[in-house]
Amino acid sequence: MKTSNETNNLVKALFEFQGKVNAVKKTAKNDHFHSSYADLSSILTTINPVCQELGLLITQHPHDDVLVTKIYHVESGEWMQSEQLLRMRDANNPQQYGSALTYARRYALASIFNLNQADDDGNSASGHQVKTVKETITPQHPMWNKALKHIQNGGNIQDIKDKFVLSKKHEEVLTATK
Repeated sequence: MKTSNETNNLVKALFEFQGKVNAVKKTAKNDHFHSSYADLSSILTTINPVCQELGLLITQHPHDDVLVTKIYHVESGEWMQSEQLLRMRDANNPQQYGSALTYARRYALASIFNLNQADDDGNSASGHQVKTVKETITPQHPMWNKALKHIQNGGNIQDIKDKFVLSKKHEEVLTATK
């Protein structure tokens, strides 16, 4: 992190900001992780009015493969800057670049403003495959009846096996209900 020589006014404004905003509504859905997260629009909609009120200006721009986020205290000219490496599998792919940029912008803002925000949806930008541990489904599992209904309505057993570990015995029980 880089800062101007003086930061007293900026720090005071950021302190006031944290008294006004501590969380962002999680309005976006991550289907892969079955979770919600605060997308860039939610973050900006939440922080921009408070930044305006406190005289803070945010700029974010890419410079080569780095996102530069800068917060200015408009009245004093004080500033702080963070830089985040944009990670993507193929730098020549505009969709991956856009995904990485949006993801980095969200996390840079959440970090600088100390926003209460947790998510893990940047895998499309990072190229990392997430290994998920499947639950074992048995008649005692809360999803058993839904799986049973799925099969009774003509659904495929492979749909169940894609989401859960299913013993041979329990597979036979489910398929016997067709």
